[in-house]
Amino acid sequence: MDRTLIIAEIGINHQGDINIFKKMMLSAKQCGVDAVKSQKRVPRLCYTDEQYNAPRVDIDGITKSYGECKEALELSDDEWIEAMAYSDEIGIPLFASAWDIESAKFVRDIGTQVIKISSANLIDRPLLEEVASYGLPIILSTGMSTIEDVDTAVDILKNTDLTLMQCTSCYPCKNEDINLRVIPELIKRYKLPVGFSGHHTGVALDAVAVAIGACMIERHFSLDRSMKGTDHAASLEPVGMERVVKYIRAVESALGSSDKIVLDCEIGSIEKLRAYINKRG
Repeated sequence: MDRTLIIAEIGINHQGDINIFKKMMLSAKQCGVDAVKSQKRVPRLCYTDEQYNAPRVDIDGITKSYGECKEALELSDDEWIEAMAYSDEIGIPLFASAWDIESAKFVRDIGTQVIKISSANLIDRPLLEEVASYGLPIILSTGMSTIEDVDTAVDILKNTDLTLMQCTSCYPCKNEDINLRVIPELIKRYKLPVGFSGHHTGVALDAVAVAIGACMIERHFSLDRSMKGTDHAASLEPVGMERVVKYIRAVESALGSSDKIVLDCEIGSIEKLRAYINKRG
């Protein structure tokens, strides 16, 4: 990567509606991001029976089981194929976090270019081993994890094209819990590319992450943060995402070179501001 890869995380903010999903993809592209991501899971495989059957009020105010609410937020397999085709049509890569082996096989089979492993699944050895066998680039978020947890996951994925993401799994996340200093430590420890997956509400810290070494930025994205659903509050609307892209590109430009030399743009200043010193000899 010759510049920071910026990802708009659609997550479940599409409300299980393919039309909203496609609108979000197009809006994210118009914001200038490099890729969009969502999540693929089989809820029956990702929750205990107690969790799945617990009563929950859905976004329409109807009491259902927690599992039924989660099922309603999943695109169907055919809708995923439609979304992948639309991503090709508008020219924005689409990939997914796979939360279980069945979902991992599915997103592989529909032609994803990369697979994300969420922070929740960092300790899921069978899933990591499955995805490691695909020969695809892998992005691994490290929220909810100790450094020993990360050590184990990195060892399982050691023969893959792996990128780590510093992440704090709070929604939204307070600034004091973000811990950007972890980024250079992960780079030093693993000699791997490291990015930042943020769940905060501001737009400046992503550029700071880039300044200290992040090669990839992921931010949750929403068309309207007032929409019903748990992830919207920790997401950026289009104007916020546009600013994230703008600030990151400005920082990339400003980082420039590590060589300390006299630049062409400084010649005029030398002739003017050092003339009296140079004249002294």
